[in-house]
Amino acid sequence: MPRTSSAVAGFVAGVVVAASTTAIAVTGTTTTDTDVNSKATTAWLTVKVADAMGTRGTITWVPTGSFAGSAEERVPRYPMTTIQGKDTKELKLSAVRNEQVSAQLAIASGQNLDDVKAVVGDLTGPGGAKLSGADTQVRFVKYVPVQRSKSEVDWSATIDQVSSGKEVSGDRNPDVVGDALEERSSVDVPAYAAQPLWFTFHIPKTAKPGTYTGTVKVNADGRTQTTYPLTIAVADASVPAPKDYKFFLDVWAQPETIAKNHGVKLWSDEHWKLIEKYNRDLASRGQKVINTTIVDNPWHHQWSLGTRESQTATPYTSMVGWAWNGKTFSFDFSRWDKYVETARRAGLGPDIGAFSMLAFQDQEHLTYTDTSTGKTVYQNVDLGGDRWRQAWGTFLPAFEKHLKAKGWLNNTWLSFDERPIDTMTVVKNFVHEVAPAFDDRISVAGSINTEGVAANLSVDWGGIDAMTKEKVAERRKAGKITTFYVYGSPAHPNTLSYSPAVESRMLPWISAQRDLDGFLRWSYNSWTSDPFKQPVHIFTQGDEYLVYPGKDGPMSSIRWEQLKEGIEDYELIAQLRKKDGGADSDALTEALTTATRNLDGRTKDVGDIETARAAVVKGLTS
Repeated sequence: MPRTSSAVAGFVAGVVVAASTTAIAVTGTTTTDTDVNSKATTAWLTVKVADAMGTRGTITWVPTGSFAGSAEERVPRYPMTTIQGKDTKELKLSAVRNEQVSAQLAIASGQNLDDVKAVVGDLTGPGGAKLSGADTQVRFVKYVPVQRSKSEVDWSATIDQVSSGKEVSGDRNPDVVGDALEERSSVDVPAYAAQPLWFTFHIPKTAKPGTYTGTVKVNADGRTQTTYPLTIAVADASVPAPKDYKFFLDVWAQPETIAKNHGVKLWSDEHWKLIEKYNRDLASRGQKVINTTIVDNPWHHQWSLGTRESQTATPYTSMVGWAWNGKTFSFDFSRWDKYVETARRAGLGPDIGAFSMLAFQDQEHLTYTDTSTGKTVYQNVDLGGDRWRQAWGTFLPAFEKHLKAKGWLNNTWLSFDERPIDTMTVVKNFVHEVAPAFDDRISVAGSINTEGVAANLSVDWGGIDAMTKEKVAERRKAGKITTFYVYGSPAHPNTLSYSPAVESRMLPWISAQRDLDGFLRWSYNSWTSDPFKQPVHIFTQGDEYLVYPGKDGPMSSIRWEQLKEGIEDYELIAQLRKKDGGADSDALTEALTTATRNLDGRTKDVGDIETARAAVVKGLTS
């Protein structure tokens, strides 16, 4: 997983909460509360929230005051300042065909509320055209506990560096942040606690352009609390299907945690069915890479206290079986093949990433079955040494032969995570020697210093300024891919659990503004044993996952939805550039500047994104 290679990661004694405990570390206090969404407020907090509400009755409101920008801000569970948006009477959205549009309403009361839900009616448009209310998905923002323990690594952003204080609320026993999006028919809301309702409007690709009107009702306790008139203006433009996105999204998924968190046997039929569900979710975002493992635990880590273990709570396993008969290595690709085929069937790819010939932050090593004893052998080797050359000199030609037989060679990358240029040069030269078919199939997430080695390079945030538009253009002309990534750093912009929501939406705009091809992120789902109770394994909260384990598949998050909508914005920008002959007009340049002019979501005007997007749509439709 991408981490700054120059940083030295180290354990901090007494910091991490063991995976087996149900307690959550929060600055010296713990909680065993299993449902932070139903936690009653303490007396002093009740007074504060009542003051913020301005009433002890029931209120609903539009976060940010504008329905169009309401999804770009997290609603605190316990509002501590005067609630804005209570006076908003109309809900207005703009959209294009074949996209999703997210928005929020929130409700709170001085009494417990039962059976809170929203009803979206059909919308009527030009010539009697309809947008079905049934096509609108309504989910409930689920609050997760905040783990305030210092990260295991000193370069990770801290909560105080990331959060404005608005996103996180509570009494530190625990504090909570709204992030997961729970799918259920209704929710009960305790007194003096806010509950956002998350709307995802799906605009059909066949929708007629024009203005559609309808209503949204918020119900509680068996009666309608508020009715809002709703207007959606659909422009004469559209985004392509996710499989046709130009945006190069590379989010690293982990199959092992799917089995563990859903309580099924690893690589069982039940596990494969769940993998398909998560793959379909990734495909809905236009994920371009099927990331696979060709060795056991490619993210093994040598920590500063001398321990050697995975940086993920559940280690990765190899999808390729390695065996040694005393004379030569042999390989079983059957599981690897099934994983690729399952992902492609779900719509992922066409690219395949194979991790990894190099250990992440550890000594090089091999893991294989000794066929004479049947035992698993873990063997340390030297980079470029005889045993390393023997192993990989056998693997690479066998892998190439297998990929040719499957028809996948031209789509497969030898993938590496934050390895320095001197190490990558050893690998590059060796690959050229034994399997030159992979010369131009090396993918690196890391330093810009590896730019000459990597045909697919995702540059870390620290090097993004050195990746100039001119360099990107040169790489693109040569058929190379250039993206960027964030991780536990920087504090802004990021996709951490308590990052301001607008930052996830902004990331694809940053890629567009810098003329990059897309974005990479670790990780999609490297969970702890229960991210709803213990949200952190090692790194800053949310760095390790973008979605949560749901009842029978992925549970989305505010971050994951906002990233999707930023990618849709990127697609519209790409269309406008094509329409304008590849050059950025003054209007587009201004829009890109507006969307990215403040990377710190704590102080950013969330209306910047809507203003910039409106300018792009205007350019497409004028």
